[in-house]
Amino acid sequence: MYPSRRLRGFTLIEVVVALAIVALGMFAVFKAIGDTTSNIGYLRDRSMAAWIADNRITEIRLSGEFPSVDRTEGDVDFAGRRWHWAATVSQTPVEGLRRIDIKVRREDDAEDSALSSLAGFVGATAISSGPSSTPWNSGVPGGNPGDEEEP
Repeated sequence: MYPSRRLRGFTLIEVVVALAIVALGMFAVFKAIGDTTSNIGYLRDRSMAAWIADNRITEIRLSGEFPSVDRTEGDVDFAGRRWHWAATVSQTPVEGLRRIDIKVRREDDAEDSALSSLAGFVGATAISSGPSSTPWNSGVPGGNPGDEEEP
């Protein structure tokens, strides 16, 4: 009697299921983006802390004084943030050689959490000796003036 009609379109249940699938996919994408930005910030801070530790060891080496066995702490402003460093100088089994351990954390982090830990060494002979007086390029053309050999 009635001609057979083919129904077109989506049912309400199909639409709701499709929206739920899209919402789950978007949630996963936003979560991944949030985790990535969080990781980037953490890695940036670890890099800054490593630079501060390296700079502190370099300052100790360049101070011209053999460091005493001791623990020192300080704060530094670096890259728009306040950082706290702690340096522990200890004697090694080798006479005239000291080990320097530096730990760096953000100022607002817990005291036992360090973003970077770095160890370095400094020797008494490197500190006490001045520049070399040996003319290393003596007799070499282009060396020190007056040091060239006469032909």
